[in-house]
Amino acid sequence: MRRFCIEEEVIVHPIDGMQLSSGTIRGDATRHFMGNLPGLEPSAGDTVDEVLMRLERKAKAYYGDDVVVEISSKTL
Repeated sequence: MRRFCIEEEVIVHPIDGMQLSSGTIRGDATRHFMGNLPGLEPSAGDTVDEVLMRLERKAKAYYGDDVVVEISSKTL
């Protein structure tokens, strides 16, 4: 039986710039959400928005303060 699963692709890019990296935020009905970006420690949280904020803090520390982490508009 397949469990309900949420998966969102996230991208890292400078404000008005090209993509630097991409990762995912995943969760299912029994667990919290987990976000991953290559080269950075995974982030966990209760909501997608919480994980997105945590990933953005880590990406800013790694790439610089001018980067944004956002959910990609394309469907997986």
